[in-house]
Amino acid sequence: MTPEINNNQPHNLHFFAASAFDWCASTPDRNLRDVMRIMEKYGYSYNLYLVPVPHDTPYDIDMYQPQVEGTKWLGFFEVKEK
Repeated sequence: MTPEINNNQPHNLHFFAASAFDWCASTPDRNLRDVMRIMEKYGYSYNLYLVPVPHDTPYDIDMYQPQVEGTKWLGFFEVKEK
């Protein structure tokens, strides 16, 4: 099942993207497309995760990966040089 990509994403999950230099997470005001746009702007390739807790839940990050049971890796996104 592919998560919806819209501004009405469920509040019990969020998307988390991280490169070696930056990270970004979805919020009620920042959807998946916004996260991806921001990461593209940063200019570094990144991994994207679906994290099954609300965006404001505290959790650990280890090696750029959320440490939350049930987190799904959605893929590696390579930013092309402009």
